[in-house]
Amino acid sequence: MHVHPSHFGLISLVVPLYNEAQNVIPLVKAINRALKDYTFELILVNDGSTDNTQQQLKQQLQSNCIAIELDKNYGQSLALAAGIDHAKGDYIVTMDGDLQNVPNDIPIMLNTAKDEHWDIVGGIRVNRKDPFHKTLPSKIANYIIRKSTKLNINDHGCSLKVFTKTTAKKLNLYGGMHRFINVLAHLNGARITQLAVHHNARKLGVSKYGLGRTFKVINDLIVLLTLQNSKKKSLTVFGRWILRKYNLSQNKTLYRIKNISVFEK
Repeated sequence: MHVHPSHFGLISLVVPLYNEAQNVIPLVKAINRALKDYTFELILVNDGSTDNTQQQLKQQLQSNCIAIELDKNYGQSLALAAGIDHAKGDYIVTMDGDLQNVPNDIPIMLNTAKDEHWDIVGGIRVNRKDPFHKTLPSKIANYIIRKSTKLNINDHGCSLKVFTKTTAKKLNLYGGMHRFINVLAHLNGARITQLAVHHNARKLGVSKYGLGRTFKVINDLIVLLTLQNSKKKSLTVFGRWILRKYNLSQNKTLYRIKNISVFEK
């Protein structure tokens, strides 16, 4: 059943950006076109970019737009966390800022989430337009995550996701945990489904990923499983070392905001 856009209330769209100055203008235009019938806020998080991203963000500010500038590069997980922390919408959407995700897929994902009562609707990049050095690590990572967690999700790496507000706010992202959003939410009791989505080849800017990401996934998965084990029983010496190393023994904000820019008439 089609759900009218007016029935969603406020939607928050969170987009982390790192050295994506060339993509800011076409990104904002594409989002505005895709969500023109919805009431939404656009939260653009500059994750310590060293190019002209911040200047481009300020030029693109509009009445429903917030630009958050972090004081340094923290990585995608904490950039997402900063955006989600500031999101006010009943539904929270995340996507990459490189224009490989397609904003036109968001309405059907929102409709599926609301109509079928899912906590997360994630994207599956069925016709992925990436070079081998990106697709191979992704396939390996997806296989490792499925085998380690028994969660049968096809594409853990797709950033295009729709969350209920409650689900997103409970994620507690840190380190490289954006790769395990589905796992974190599943462990919190979330109902998760996936839809096929479009995927573009990167046209502007430079990819930040490669084969080394697979080893990072393994490392972060060990951290995640150690933390989950800590909730069930006493930690081993190794487990306590993990908590200290990743500064995760206390629930506290792990990022700092340098500036928040809003639209001014």
